[in-house]
This record gives sequence, C-alpha cells and structure tokens, in this order.
Amino acid sequence: MEDIEIPKEISDHMYQFINEIIDKCGPRMPCSIQEAKAAEIIKNELKNNCDKVEIEEFNCNPRAFLGFIRIDVILVLCAFVLILLFNLEFPLFIYQILSGMAFFLNLIAFIILWNEFFNYREFIDPLFKKKTSQNVIGTINSIEEKQKIIIFSAHHDSALQFNLLTYLKIGYTIIIFLGLLIMFIWLIFTGIILIFLLGFSMIIVNNNAMQLFILILFLIAIPIFIALFFFVPFGEKANKVPGAVDNLSSVGIIVGLGRFLKTKNDFIPKNVEIKLISFGCEEAGLRGAYRYVDRHLEELKKYDAECVNMDTIQSVKNVSIIDNEPSTRTRHSIQVVEKLRNAAKKIHLDLFQESLGGSSKLSKILGQITGGTDATAFSKANVKAASIVAMDLKKMLDFYHQPSDTIDKIERGALERVLKLCLSYLKVSN
Repeated sequence: MEDIEIPKEISDHMYQFINEIIDKCGPRMPCSIQEAKAAEIIKNELKNNCDKVEIEEFNCNPRAFLGFIRIDVILVLCAFVLILLFNLEFPLFIYQILSGMAFFLNLIAFIILWNEFFNYREFIDPLFKKKTSQNVIGTINSIEEKQKIIIFSAHHDSALQFNLLTYLKIGYTIIIFLGLLIMFIWLIFTGIILIFLLGFSMIIVNNNAMQLFILILFLIAIPIFIALFFFVPFGEKANKVPGAVDNLSSVGIIVGLGRFLKTKNDFIPKNVEIKLISFGCEEAGLRGAYRYVDRHLEELKKYDAECVNMDTIQSVKNVSIIDNEPSTRTRHSIQVVEKLRNAAKKIHLDLFQESLGGSSKLSKILGQITGGTDATAFSKANVKAASIVAMDLKKMLDFYHQPSDTIDKIERGALERVLKLCLSYLKVSN
C-alpha cells in the first residue's frame, strides 16, 4: 500500500475544529455545561459525514474519581492521630480499640484507592453528586450486510486541573509515590501493632523506637497528604484545562476520519459498520466508555467489534500502540494490536508497541500511576480494543492536565499520521 494522502482541507480542518471547540466551549470538565456544548458541536460536525448521529446521555458521579483522594487523606491522618494517642496512659483494652480503629481506617482507605483508581470501579461514587454527561456516536453504515463493527473513539471532556503538576511538575510524581508508600507502610504497621496488642503484649506501646518511627512517618506524611488533599481545586475552580492534546487531538482525528470516508468510501470494508465515537467523562474514570459498553455489549459481541481508541495525540515521532495499561492491569487485544502494527507497516510508519506510560524502566514505573484509557472499558468486557497514543513524555510535564494544554502543544503532522494509521487499519480489515 502506498502512503495515504490526506487532503489539505481535511488536515487544516482537524486543527481548526480543535480551536473551534476551545474557543466556543473552553475547558470541559466532566458533566459540565461546556462538556455538553462540545458534544453538540461534535454531533453537528459528524452529521455531515455519517449516516446516523446520536447523543446518548448517561448519569454518573464525576467528582468521585478524584474526590476519593480527600477521603483517603482524612482517613489515613485520623489513623495517625489515633496511634499518637498511645503517648497517653490507657488500659490495654483502650490501646486495642485505638489500634483496631487505626487499622480499620487505613484498610478502608486502601480499599477505596484499590477500587476507585486501580480498578476504576464506582465504589464510593454514591457519596458524590450525580450528574449527566453524554457520548456522541456517529455511524457509517456498511455497504453490504453488516458482519462486523469497527469503532474509532476519543473523548471530548477535559481533565480537572492537577495542582501538583501545574505548580510542582516532577514533584507531582514524587508526592504520588510517597503518598502511596506511606499508605502501604502505615497499613502494614498498624496491622502489626494490632496483632501485638491482641496478643496482650504492651511491648510495642512502650517501645521508644516505635514511637519515634511513628512520629517521623507522621511528620513526613503531613506535607505529602496536605498536597494530596489539594490534588485538584474545589468546584468550578478545577475547570481550567483547555484539553487540546488531552483529548481534542483525538476528536479532531475522528472528525477528519468522517470527512475522509465521506468522499472515499472504498476504504470501508463492505461488511463493516464504522462507528465514530466521542465519549464524555473519560477524566471521571472512563465513565462514558463503560456506559457505552454496558449499553451495547450484546451488539458488540454479536458483530465481533474492534475498538481503536485514541488519546493524547501530540507528537509526530512518538506514535505508540498501547497493548497494556499497568494501573488497571488491562491487557488489550493481541489481534487489534497486530492489525495496527500491520497497518503501520503498510504506510511506512514507525511505531512503538508499549505499555501505557512508556517502555523504559522509569516509564514502566510511572505507568503504575498513569491511569487508563477508554479502551480499558472494552477490554475489561472482552471486546477487542487497543489505544493509540502519541506523546513526547519529555514535554508532558509542561502541559498535561494543566491550563497550558493548548493547541500549540500539538506538533503539526501528528494528527495526520494517526489519521493515516486509522485509514490503513480499515484497509487491512478487508
């Protein structure tokens, strides 16, 4: 296959469309008025190039996904206070109660973290206000009888401002890992204290070394957990991120794909229905993607659906196929990954195949806290999926989840390369 030529009109329109949404909507945090307005603009754009376009509304609790951090901070600090009360004279049973409460608080904090972040489950979501978001779904009908569905997806909401990234840059990573480490150490340590006390041993209570260790850990924890408490601003103050790279870049490609296929339907396999989807609430724990998969799972299974998700398309040279997402322990479809690799070869595009976060040792460590992409919702339901990411990690700290995520951060040519990859994917699907 020769290199696919992207018309200048389509190339220019992708970038113009990103600017249009930013100019008309501004930052679009999950379930905001601005997110809904962006969904309408995307719907109207796709109407010109799809056989059917619809908006599917859904409800979720958008502030739960990062709001759990404040709950965990309070629980862990309360556990410290309970153990620091050991400096007072109490009967044994009071020490047992205090240590039991401290361990229980730490355990609850860990369970919340495990479910909300490392599994993207809606574990404590009912504690937060329910709101409405929307997925935009454009359908291009199959030319002959439908036998398969291929989905190209993105998300139109933007992230809440990450204060630690905005003001501390690399300090963000340090604080996150220290916070996780302290939580883990403190859970184990309070468990050990409880075991000693339930064994009627007061040795651990009267041990000066133990008391000094707890005090030092507490003093280290205070600034770390205060920083985590203000991980994102309160309320509307968090809605400051234009989200050009993350993830209007991918929405631009969805729009470009629709325009291209409108005039060149020979790229469409005859028995394949194509869906161009922009999800809402990706930044609230992939809620839009999960809602879509839940609602359409029977259809997705029936037609052996494949999802090519796109996220953070910023760099020309760093186009990557994500086959593994460490945070949520998600392995994506070998079949979709292999087809993407073959599609890249057809257009002479050099690709990286790697875990989310990168392939180097440091990147793999960072990958543990990078979160997930919308492809996770499909792969967790055993629907074939993978994600395309094109991010220069060296530049990431300058704009990721910050007010500086503007269109100038997208390298010209990055969107075109990924659009060509999507078109080539359709060709190898014939």
